[in-house]
Amino acid sequence: MLKKGITMKKVIIAVVGIMGMMLAGCSSNKSTAKPSSTISVVNHAQKAAHQVKSGNIVLVTKNTQNKKTSTGKMTAKFHLNPMIVQAKLNNAAGLVKNYDYFIDGRTVYIHADNNWSKQLLPKKSPLIKSVRRQVTGSAAVKAMDYLKKHLKLQKNKTTDVLSYNGQGKLGSMVAKKIILAEANHSESTKNVLKKVKITKFSYKYTLDKKTYLPVQTYIYMQYQDKSSKKTVTEAVTGNYTNVNKVKKFKVPAYIKKNAPSTNQVNE
Repeated sequence: MLKKGITMKKVIIAVVGIMGMMLAGCSSNKSTAKPSSTISVVNHAQKAAHQVKSGNIVLVTKNTQNKKTSTGKMTAKFHLNPMIVQAKLNNAAGLVKNYDYFIDGRTVYIHADNNWSKQLLPKKSPLIKSVRRQVTGSAAVKAMDYLKKHLKLQKNKTTDVLSYNGQGKLGSMVAKKIILAEANHSESTKNVLKKVKITKFSYKYTLDKKTYLPVQTYIYMQYQDKSSKKTVTEAVTGNYTNVNKVKKFKVPAYIKKNAPSTNQVNE
């Protein structure tokens, strides 16, 4: 059982939160290609993203406010159809310093405080939808639809980089759509977004030159509370390896057998 007031629901939300905003790539100093080439690369990237079936991901999140920066890291491998995810999280949302988890279909297995526990999620769980969307990078691909005509393309030896930097209405609109998508368009998130102003937005998406599959992702947002004027920055960097090369794996039998069940999470 989870201790110190850490409920299964909070841990699962932390899992989704740290995975959330898995979007854009890595910078380069090379010259910008012609717009027609950019559109072609975007189209290939979007098509390839829908063909992601497995991979390894390392996500690093940084949140800065009141001159203090908190960092979280997730190392994971995943396989889809059926979906199974294995991950290790460090300092996720400040709930616990370290823990491991598996998501196998609708069942979540969490290892924290030296104990495994498991919980069944409801059918059509938004949490499962979020995890699936985030590990496949579909949020990044959707962002490309809005930014397609404004992205810059930088060509490297083995990768291409699509990027956008802005402070205007377009960046603000895309940032809010990303946040809403990752929060499953919840009413609470909509209300929060009404109270903040997006002041900076950066997007980068690095893809393999031959396969067009994702290599590295990065997104940066800066937003300000309209009433208090306090500024918060969020930066998430994701690195993909072994895309479509991870063999199918299972939750170890001893975990399935020995992990006690807790109440179903209604998320």
